[in-house]
Amino acid sequence: MKNIELLITGGSGFIGTHLVNSLNSIYNITNLGRNKNPKCSNIYWDLRTGLDNITNLHPHTVIHCASIVNSKSTDNYEYIDINVKSTIALLEFCVKNSVKKFIFISSGGVYGYSKESLSECNFCNPEGIYLLSKYFSEKICDLYKDKLDIVILRPFFPYGEGQKGRLISNLFYDILNNNVISLNKNGHPRINPIYISDLIAIINLAIENDVSGVFNACGDDIVSIEELCKIIAHVADNKSLRFSYKETDAEDLVGDNSYLCSALNYKLNTNLEQGLAYYFKWLKTLEN
Repeated sequence: MKNIELLITGGSGFIGTHLVNSLNSIYNITNLGRNKNPKCSNIYWDLRTGLDNITNLHPHTVIHCASIVNSKSTDNYEYIDINVKSTIALLEFCVKNSVKKFIFISSGGVYGYSKESLSECNFCNPEGIYLLSKYFSEKICDLYKDKLDIVILRPFFPYGEGQKGRLISNLFYDILNNNVISLNKNGHPRINPIYISDLIAIINLAIENDVSGVFNACGDDIVSIEELCKIIAHVADNKSLRFSYKETDAEDLVGDNSYLCSALNYKLNTNLEQGLAYYFKWLKTLEN
């Protein structure tokens, strides 16, 4: 498939890096972003600018991973100005260059927290400007679905090697450093994280198959944050977990992945404990 060209935004970020590393032997990949990925071609692009200066590039599929994420230095206007407008710019680029498919990496967080497992039919109730920008970008994608194939993926707590500053990486840090972990009094929310290699496999199937629509990308294992901490402690052979409990309860953020698994004929390859063990093994390599 080396004659098939992919354009990936944010090819040096967590998901983008794994995409390039996993798929560069299959496709001709160009990374579009401010930072280079040495394993593929690169074109500089600031999300604030248009794409009119990019010529002679006619990819089969565009995968939009890049966005600003929960940055304290970014005001609310910029989330909309950058995350939403960059999506419009890319979609216009796709139409002008006869791109076949556009894959937008959204977030399971657009649903908001709930007592029930969330399917693609559930109403979205995003909390916070970052998730609102993801949801607004999804709505923009809907406007282009008669012009090209649109796939919207909603990953639930993706994790894996190379990730820093997110829920699971932060929990590893606290547990390995014997920090007290603050939990809601019921130990919730319950979540079902997806390991990065499964997410990459799902994206590849979305490229290869004639599919479009919205899909949850989440793991099979449902755990509370307290249970997740205990699994991490087991994987890391740390027996000194310390918790403090708030007075508040929390609802869950659990996705239903049955629609995706059926549409793409996919079965997840990595369970939660395996994925956490892989992540811990990677952390250990950083000590050497």
